Amino acid sequence: MRVNLEEVARLAGVSRSTVSRVVNDDPRVSSPVRERVQGIIRQHNYHPNAAARSLASRRTRILGLLIPHAASALFNDPFFPRLIQGAVDGCNAADHHLMMLMHSSSDPVVVERTHHRVIHGHHLDGLIIASSVVDDPLVTRLTDENYPFVLIGRHPRYRQISSVDVDNRAAAQSAVAHLLDHGYQRIAFIGGLPNMIAAIDRYGGYVTALQESGVLPDSTLAVHGDFTHDGGYRAMHTLLAHQPDAVFIASDTMALGALQAAHDAGCRVPEDLAIMGYDNIIASATAQPPLSTVNQPIGDLGRIAVETLIERIENPEAGPICRLLPTRLILRRTCGCTPIGGDAGTA
Repeated sequence: MRVNLEEVARLAGVSRSTVSRVVNDDPRVSSPVRERVQGIIRQHNYHPNAAARSLASRRTRILGLLIPHAASALFNDPFFPRLIQGAVDGCNAADHHLMMLMHSSSDPVVVERTHHRVIHGHHLDGLIIASSVVDDPLVTRLTDENYPFVLIGRHPRYRQISSVDVDNRAAAQSAVAHLLDHGYQRIAFIGGLPNMIAAIDRYGGYVTALQESGVLPDSTLAVHGDFTHDGGYRAMHTLLAHQPDAVFIASDTMALGALQAAHDAGCRVPEDLAIMGYDNIIASATAQPPLSTVNQPIGDLGRIAVETLIERIENPEAGPICRLLPTRLILRRTCGCTPIGGDAGTA
């Protein structure tokens, strides 16, 4: 027999409002009464009406994951499936649901539509924004309205906005320092989209490593890509004319494209040209030769962003939360290393 809230209350010998409090984890219920009501709920397999529960608790238990890119980036870049899976795992562990959103954060009309329909429509308890760009208008609006959100990637106003990230600058500096330790001097850089903060930080780490080694950065050896395989291929084609002896590349997806361009040009890796990537996507280990790279915990970024957002929702008066996750170098063949028995990693 299917029961409703009133029937659960009658069977448990309590009021309707007491059942509602138990369902919504209200602390104002004694342990014996809570256990009796929960026993009736389990016995009769009672499922509260989701809309009514949302109105009572003012929570939907739905979180948004906004990927501010064209849809093609989501399906072509192996970074995003791992990030999404991490966010899904975080939601499952916290008994929440995840809603996927995609738009171009540079289009004010799209930003306004997303803000009006999703944020003002109260469809979500909070929002995770999957990449951080300079002057994102949605970030500004959410901050001004004190709406709970978390960035994956830092923001220029670092301590004022909740975020989950890795230290992109330090990780890039470590990768380039490793190439310098091999004796490479003409180290080039293939970056991502110039308005993305992660790309800016990785370029900053590249420059810092060169400067600390006494090597002056050469502007002809730095090329912007777009975090795609084709973008990496085109950028490497441009760089080969300037004869670098090593290249640090701001994503593995671009690095695999660059590796293909080097092969097509008859350039041997690592004998003629060393390559270091960033991300440690699965395809990096099976590339020919296997790609040296920076490992960042992509799945953990999604999972911990969910945990951080829920913490912000449950403690709205607390200050911003900024978390940095660790990275490490994965040293394979393309940097000139020959690891024994698999990957070699350094913190």
